[in-house]
Amino acid sequence: MHSKKTKASNAQTSQGFEVSAEAIRYLRNVNPSESFHFYETIGKPTGQSASNLTEFLETVKSVKTESLQFHLERKDFQNWIEKTLGDKTLARRIAKTGTKHEGNIRAKIQSTLEKRIKELAGPNLTMMVDTEQTVTSRKLEA
Repeated sequence: MHSKKTKASNAQTSQGFEVSAEAIRYLRNVNPSESFHFYETIGKPTGQSASNLTEFLETVKSVKTESLQFHLERKDFQNWIEKTLGDKTLARRIAKTGTKHEGNIRAKIQSTLEKRIKELAGPNLTMMVDTEQTVTSRKLEA
């Protein structure tokens, strides 16, 4: 299966690069109504939410472990990633994170998200994709 490519240009360097259509879709910001809202338990929201994978990663780094366990047990993370963002690959990887590794849950989820974001965006590229799927990018300094 071939992935579609979208040509985009880097405003700072005027060099061209290619971004896969699936990366644009998976890294985009979703509408506020589609954002992931973190809870500690049913009826107890943390007040934190994420509208894209980068925000999701940042929230995973700071939200209480109880929230991570709650959502993993309910398969909320994998459902949001698969159904809202459309990334079945990442959803499968998140599903493999067991709730029994209490001390390592955060590290496992964080590592899984960081690896996938790097796969999608590439090691030398930071992308911001809005709901209209407009790409803003910049080269990372080495």
